[in-house]
Amino acid sequence: MNLGQQMTILGLVALVYYAVLLTAGVLSTDVMPQFLVSALIFLSSGRLLRKAPRKEPKLDKDGNPILPNWKLRTAILNWTMVFIILTTLALWVIKPVGMSFMEMFQEMLNLK
Repeated sequence: MNLGQQMTILGLVALVYYAVLLTAGVLSTDVMPQFLVSALIFLSSGRLLRKAPRKEPKLDKDGNPILPNWKLRTAILNWTMVFIILTTLALWVIKPVGMSFMEMFQEMLNLK
């Protein structure tokens, strides 16, 4: 079973699961559109994966496939995540007690 078929089956299972939750009264119809959209994304991704063309790997002069530089990509990902985490923690530390993040950003924007 390939990935496209697995995604389609996952989408069908999600639809059935959400239908059971709706009929059991666990979910209201107010939140149902978000769940239906997620199930439809799974269904459409399975179709897209099946239709996607298989790309031939790029070859160098000798006919060997060119592999990506995983050390560089890993370093970039690590440093990006460090920056995001430290920025989030810094915002959390400078936020006054009793003030939400939205109120803090509005106060920062209103400073003239």
